[in-house]
Amino acid sequence: MKSNSNLWSRRRFLATTGSAALGGVALDLAGNLPQAAAADVVSYVDTSKSTYDKLVLMVDGKPLYHSGIQFRYEKHKYTFGWTDAQLKPVLQMIRDDGFTVVNIPIWWSQVETSKDTFSWTDIDRYLAWCKEYGLKLELLWFGCDSTGFSLAPRFPPYVLNDYQLVLKSDGTKLALNGTNLLDKTDPNLLSREKYVLGRLMAHIALADTSHTLIGVQVLNEPNVAQMQWGQSSDRSYSSYSTDRWNSGGYTDAAKFRNDVLLDYLNQLGQVVKQSNHSVYTRVNVVGDARPITENEALRNQGKTFIDFFGRDPYTQSNDVLYHYGTDGFWAQGKNFPMIMENFAGTPAADVQKFNAIAGNTAFNLYAALDPDSSTGSSNHGLYNFNPTTKVVTRKAVSDKVAALNHVLNKISRDLASKSPVEAGGTNLQTFNRNATAGVTTTKPVGGVNITYTTSSGGQAFGVRRGAAEFAFTGTGQATFTLPGTVGVVRSVETGHYDGNDNWVRAAAKTYSTVSGDIAIDLAAGECVRVTYLVSGATYKMRHSSSGLYLDTDLNGAVTLVSKTVYDDQDWIVAKDSSGSWTIKNARPGRNYLETVSSNNGVIWNSGAVSDSSLWSLEGVAGGGFRVKNNSAGRAYLYRNPAGEVKWNSGTQDSSTVWVFEPK
Repeated sequence: MKSNSNLWSRRRFLATTGSAALGGVALDLAGNLPQAAAADVVSYVDTSKSTYDKLVLMVDGKPLYHSGIQFRYEKHKYTFGWTDAQLKPVLQMIRDDGFTVVNIPIWWSQVETSKDTFSWTDIDRYLAWCKEYGLKLELLWFGCDSTGFSLAPRFPPYVLNDYQLVLKSDGTKLALNGTNLLDKTDPNLLSREKYVLGRLMAHIALADTSHTLIGVQVLNEPNVAQMQWGQSSDRSYSSYSTDRWNSGGYTDAAKFRNDVLLDYLNQLGQVVKQSNHSVYTRVNVVGDARPITENEALRNQGKTFIDFFGRDPYTQSNDVLYHYGTDGFWAQGKNFPMIMENFAGTPAADVQKFNAIAGNTAFNLYAALDPDSSTGSSNHGLYNFNPTTKVVTRKAVSDKVAALNHVLNKISRDLASKSPVEAGGTNLQTFNRNATAGVTTTKPVGGVNITYTTSSGGQAFGVRRGAAEFAFTGTGQATFTLPGTVGVVRSVETGHYDGNDNWVRAAAKTYSTVSGDIAIDLAAGECVRVTYLVSGATYKMRHSSSGLYLDTDLNGAVTLVSKTVYDDQDWIVAKDSSGSWTIKNARPGRNYLETVSSNNGVIWNSGAVSDSSLWSLEGVAGGGFRVKNNSAGRAYLYRNPAGEVKWNSGTQDSSTVWVFEPK
């Protein structure tokens, strides 16, 4: 979170969110809130690397591609007086621009407006809006400490009165601009914050049956004895802190701060993880207490409830962002690499995001709107706004970020589950991470050298999705060239992969053959899937222009009929030792597709392999194959005007094109 120059108005917040206005109800410490029937594990981090080659965020049992941006609803509303009617459309912009996750802070005082008086109005609003726009929600818990301050508007008044503040060695309060920091060694503070957070998670378990909430950030940029932008102490000198220092035999204040912070965070994380709506937990640390190594030690003992730590680098350096995901500190052990906040409104924010992803890092922008900008425009905000009218407008970079997001979403499962080649993976490759205007480069994708050429400064991804499937997409016009040695192209299509990782076809895509290699020109934002024939696999053979399928009948007859599920239409296509192909019917007793001399006939035979039952497969740029017989004078398999399957003497037209559909 970037530095804030004002201290917010408690009067404005409480006037807007009093218990009567929010419909809050008084509750005692026993709770009595109805509980969900059983714990629901909504999300977690798969650290096994057994199914995938990277650490993977799992939501509802599937890898989640995390593309986040922060939305400061609470600050815009309670500090600067925006209305819901002005704020809700911003979420729609976030959705339309292709983000998958929105990070929204919630203050302790939004949940507990006064002692034991709770309100769910804001969290229910967050859940409802995100569900409406198809966004996943990460809740940022602003509790005892947010951005290294204990800010009065962010918790009910009793908190500052009832719990210990950090004290300097001279016994005075650690203070900056009239604010203090609550002492994380106070066990009563921790107990109360756990209780309030637990009440929130219990409510979410009942309210969020669609699993909109997928993660919780436990505090925001927390510190132990340092006020983020100024005052600091080696530790707190309260009686609680001194007792802990002495009983632990500490001599190193840095070690003490790390231990205190991790213990506090871990206990809050336990509340989330053991709730009936269990989600992954994360922390963004800013300051000298960064207990990642200590958390990894706890993880090895099965004792951590914080899934991962990250930082807010606020950098425009492509190299810093690119190397974050392999950094020995931030990516150590099983700590999922994520940048929690970075500039959203710089002119090259899209290129910077690409670099983080290319380096195997999940990436969040701060923020949709910069709430602290006096002009409504800054490097921190993706969109501009008029501070007086609250009218939100686009800036040039938001269009570029949106274009990148839409490209990323077309291969989202691959991004979620595959590590980039240059970060130790095999099957996901990135091209032109610095957005050089004109570049030609050859890089491996699943062990195959692919050449990428652009003159538009485009950035791109190549994915190998199996033995016979590649996908390519990018932000600018470009050409991908695949070596002809990969195999025989079965299809090239435009489209995208959906949320279940299924290919959604838009149209056939033309390509060219150059010296045996395949060259595919992509428009900006386009995604193509390239598939190859697999020797020994089973296909249905669809006649391209008629839409009918190659079928078998009695006595060697081969026909064209509508699609069925019977094995008469299943053909095993295998490469012969000669380099030609056999096409064998899958039905027992019906064998190879063969030509005969009389009447240009095509039959199924009794099992002989000769020139008349061997075929060459010639890819067609618009999709499909021409199937050419090896016998001299017998050329292409086609459908004649009478609807019969025949061979011709060499004519190449639409009647000779066949599409091989995997069984």
